[in-house]
Amino acid sequence: MEESSKAAGGRSRREVDVDDLLKNLNLHGEELHDVVLGKDEVKKWPEVKWLAAAKVLTGKSFSMESLKKSMHAAWNPARDVSFHAVGENLFVLQAHCLGDWNRIMLEGTWLFRGCALMVKPFDGATMAPTVIPAGVQAWIQIHKIPPLFRNKEVLNQLASRVGEVIASDLTPVQMRTGEFHRVRVKLDSAKPLMCFMPLAVEGSQRMFLQIKYEKLPRYCEHCGLMGHIFLECGTGEHAESELQYGPWMVAEEAYWRHGTPGLRTRGERDMGRNNGRDPVDGRGRAPGRGASTDRDRRKWIPKARGNSKPRKRTSEEAGLGEVPTDDLDDTAASPLKQPATAVTHSSVEGRVGARKKLDMGVEGELVTNETIPPPPPAYVPPKDLKKQKRAHARNGAETREKEQPAQKGGMHSMNDKNPSAASKEDRPAQ
Repeated sequence: MEESSKAAGGRSRREVDVDDLLKNLNLHGEELHDVVLGKDEVKKWPEVKWLAAAKVLTGKSFSMESLKKSMHAAWNPARDVSFHAVGENLFVLQAHCLGDWNRIMLEGTWLFRGCALMVKPFDGATMAPTVIPAGVQAWIQIHKIPPLFRNKEVLNQLASRVGEVIASDLTPVQMRTGEFHRVRVKLDSAKPLMCFMPLAVEGSQRMFLQIKYEKLPRYCEHCGLMGHIFLECGTGEHAESELQYGPWMVAEEAYWRHGTPGLRTRGERDMGRNNGRDPVDGRGRAPGRGASTDRDRRKWIPKARGNSKPRKRTSEEAGLGEVPTDDLDDTAASPLKQPATAVTHSSVEGRVGARKKLDMGVEGELVTNETIPPPPPAYVPPKDLKKQKRAHARNGAETREKEQPAQKGGMHSMNDKNPSAASKEDRPAQ
């Protein structure tokens, strides 16, 4: 039975894919007649709400349960969001209320282990999505746009070079190094990231505008693609001069758009900012929200002992001489207050000496009126007390047994020395 239930390749027939079966089977009769549905009829049916296809931008394997738990913790949905796998690193998720759907689709970028979770609406017409998600939604910052070009047309034209424009914000944001404008775009995962945007007017010199990304997922500093780091790009052996991308592309978290979810774990923060390099100590946010700056990370160097001098304790050691006490004398007067008397050094020494004579005994020992109580007895556990009592009783019995033979031996020796006394004792009474 077991051998007959095995198909080619050693797999069970229940595990064989339907496409593989269709290649080997010959369909006939009703199996070849299609059930045709009219387009107008299909349009009348209610749409499947809040259904999306999802894919993690990574080449590594992971558990769907781990992905589901991480995303539920990030989304914090009001109702349950269902997950089910339809392929390798391809999932279909469905929300059950409009609030959860808007948060999932509009408030990304969502990260799982530092990698982006790409989502795309799915109509549910097939079991598996035919269009695989390949875009990462993110907010970008275009810095130092000249005032003449700060309009929606120019801003969207600049942002379209980075990705598909979703929304734009014409309000400039002021920061330490200047102003920037924010645009939400969909980044193509198959294209390298852009660092600068060239802008030129006919007949004038070309200028370069810097682009920064808010909450950028894991990316490669060598090729600029998202989904891996430079240590995983090819052999991972790249010179420092070959790394054309870096953490300077990532915007400071303090200047992210309000409402953008922050990096939840240290691992995601390290992947987003350091991109595989040495992680920064601490779990604080970016400057302006309690972040650890370079000043906080400076290494403490202890002071050498030989260079430090002892602290001056008295005025004589400080070279000030004797400090006059006239300002410290009590000059206040009242009817009930005794007049203050001058205190001299000799009188103070006299009082101290008298106190010593009163407090010292004949042999120079300190005499106190208070009696020092004896120390409390040491605590002995009840189990040890029982052992001590048993040992004491055992020792007493052994000593008594030793004393009895000694007494008998002494009586025999006395009878041997005075036999007449013994005979008298042995005589019966008359």
